[in-house]
Amino acid sequence: MGIIDIFPVLIFFISFFGLITSRNVIRTIIFVLMMQTSVVMFWLTVGAREGTLPPIQVYDNFENISDPLPQALMITAIVIGISVVAIAITMFNTLFRKYKTSDWKELSIKVQADGEKL
Repeated sequence: MGIIDIFPVLIFFISFFGLITSRNVIRTIIFVLMMQTSVVMFWLTVGAREGTLPPIQVYDNFENISDPLPQALMITAIVIGISVVAIAITMFNTLFRKYKTSDWKELSIKVQADGEKL
């Protein structure tokens, strides 16, 4: 188990800590994106091991080919992650235009003053 295997896990937990402690909406969106990226990196490192070949070409020997399933699933995860971030940015844009703040606490107070649920 090398640094390549540990790096995505470290990035995930650093992003999780940042997500919990962040008071800014934009930083929260960035930390969610970093968490999603670290999960993709983790699964790609699980699917490809040292000495394996990419499953793109046709080979005579199928023993040394990396598993294509994590790669296919991570393409889907990337598309879903980008969609989630795009929706989050759109929602933040709407809230920022209405309440003129990017702080979670101020936003919560202003929304409660309006009588809406956040």
